[in-house]
Amino acid sequence: MSIFQSQFLNSLTTSFNGVKLFCAFQLQRLKLILIGTSGGAQVALGAVPYLDQWLNAQFIVVSVGGSFDGNTGFEAVDRVYHLQGSRDWVEDISVIIFASRWPVTVGSPFNQALQQGRYTVVNTGPHTHDGSEGYFGKTLVGESQTTYVELTLEKVNQLPIWSNQN
Repeated sequence: MSIFQSQFLNSLTTSFNGVKLFCAFQLQRLKLILIGTSGGAQVALGAVPYLDQWLNAQFIVVSVGGSFDGNTGFEAVDRVYHLQGSRDWVEDISVIIFASRWPVTVGSPFNQALQQGRYTVVNTGPHTHDGSEGYFGKTLVGESQTTYVELTLEKVNQLPIWSNQN
């Protein structure tokens, strides 16, 4: 009997916890990409510490115009990519109301991630927070033949998260 089989049988006989059995099978680190828009970015960041308890994974959060507090999840997440439109004023509110996002709170999880290069802002262009000129809008951008949603997808596809090398 191999060591792996022995460990599997030991896990099976000591616990019927599905999560524990799942982890016993996990041989290599997963890459888990969570994408959230608006308040969904806060939800994605909030899920990371819990998922980190169960999964051997690299956690990447993609925030599309997200609003988040700057505390939740930043200690467990490997990378955060924040897509921000130049006309998205809603996203700016979280920078004002959450002290953990202020530059003077250098010890906050958000500012630590920023200093460590784990937080990156990506300018998406002239997006508003929502509506026809928002991140998922179907209106054409200016005189171009590109819609707002196509512009968003272009920026997401350019992120360095889609290869197995990261």
